[in-house]
Amino acid sequence: MLSRLFVGCCILTLILSIMAIQAAEIAIVDFADEWTKVDALRQTLDEFNVAYDDLTNALEGGQLHFEAENRIFLIGSMTTNNAVLHQNLDKNAQAIQDFVKNGGVVWEPTQADQNETNVDWLPPELSCVRSDRDSPDFEILAADHLLFNKPHRMNAESFKDWGFGNWPTVWEVIASQNGFDVLMESLGDPVIMEAIYGKGKFLMMAIAPDKYHVVGNDGNTKDMAKLFMENLLNYVEEFAAVEAHDKLTTRWANLKM
Repeated sequence: MLSRLFVGCCILTLILSIMAIQAAEIAIVDFADEWTKVDALRQTLDEFNVAYDDLTNALEGGQLHFEAENRIFLIGSMTTNNAVLHQNLDKNAQAIQDFVKNGGVVWEPTQADQNETNVDWLPPELSCVRSDRDSPDFEILAADHLLFNKPHRMNAESFKDWGFGNWPTVWEVIASQNGFDVLMESLGDPVIMEAIYGKGKFLMMAIAPDKYHVVGNDGNTKDMAKLFMENLLNYVEEFAAVEAHDKLTTRWANLKM
């Protein structure tokens, strides 16, 4: 009887250990919005064979709980088209801020301004306000930034003529901001920007590389958006400096243009 109990305890310990190991470095929320109709962040990460914890269902229930292993939080483009997800991101603002303050990285790309004009889950020191202006015009202000150089060197030509439907490269520009460093702009407005907060970082965008990779208008849009997603994953992984046996940086560093 005791031996069976011992064996049972060992099996339970093994199961719990495996569950702990399976917690991913990346956590996500994603939604198939009314325009693209695809959950492109999930599809892209699955294509790249990148492990992630999907917190979407939990967030729909009101909870946003990060595991200790989570160091990167990715919010899919147009996720706030789901009103419940939008509201619950705001309700969990403190959890997001604490996650970044303790060393995590949060990425939020394009969101429709009618769904999320002001990003309310940012800390008071930072602000990001989105607008409905879309534009094919942009300028990279930080050409030497890792985001544009590893593993793929990407210049203005790399982002030129992206499209989905009638929407161009810059989809829902950032109309105003406070506290961020701007890496790319469109006609004077921010397109890609980042800010250090505590030990971590917020990375905000007015482009949708996940959606454009999956449902872009043409092969160039899909291919270039894919390269940028690889650069993005490399960048957030390197910044988060996660200790893992299969680091994303190793995977992306071996990729060639």
